[in-house]
Amino acid sequence: MRSAASLPEVVALQRFPVKSMGGQPLDEAAVTLSGLVGDREWAVYDQHGKIASGKHTRRFRRMDPVFALTVRCDGAALHVRLPDGRELLADDPSTGDALSDHFGEPVSLRREADVPHQDAAALSIVGTATLMDIGRHEGDGRPVDPRHLRGNILLATEIPYAEESWVGRELTVGSSVVRVTGTTQRCRMVGVAQVGLTGRPGLLRTISHRHDLMAGVYATVVRPGRVRVGDRVAEVAHLG
Repeated sequence: MRSAASLPEVVALQRFPVKSMGGQPLDEAAVTLSGLVGDREWAVYDQHGKIASGKHTRRFRRMDPVFALTVRCDGAALHVRLPDGRELLADDPSTGDALSDHFGEPVSLRREADVPHQDAAALSIVGTATLMDIGRHEGDGRPVDPRHLRGNILLATEIPYAEESWVGRELTVGSSVVRVTGTTQRCRMVGVAQVGLTGRPGLLRTISHRHDLMAGVYATVVRPGRVRVGDRVAEVAHLG
């Protein structure tokens, strides 16, 4: 049995209240079946119902102006900050007009309804050793800033890509239980410039060369709970 000291530890939490906009670091968060409370709850939609993102898929559309926007939560109120410093209240009917001016086309800000805002699962998890490995082979050699990979949970790991060994397993993370469902295939999103982050155009190529475009894992929530920075992670033991 592994000692408690050797178990991975949660070293950072991050949520993204609006899909593809800047994230928010958290000390703790409630976890529901949908993931961290408030994560990707909102998204910018174009006039054809596509969601602003860094890539083109059936649901998403590449709309790079979204990366210049950040968010601020004031209790239950969500504010979107424009590059000029103005803040827009998500529920304000005039917000769509201001965002349309920023994007240069008609858009609207909507809560999640029938179309999921998450890429593939409720949670995304990345290990620190994975970030270190990528950073050693791209840029100045320092670990990649976890914001580039936009993960919800950052775990202290010693072996690069160790999180892939948890695929198919259930883990306790704080008082919640999650099931790791698969690896995360990366796209150009990892290298785009965002508020507070300069662009890293070689990052995706490095991840491709180092690990076939895979970095981090997805997870679903089996049992809701809470997670805090400093919580240790353990595998759930099943009898029988």
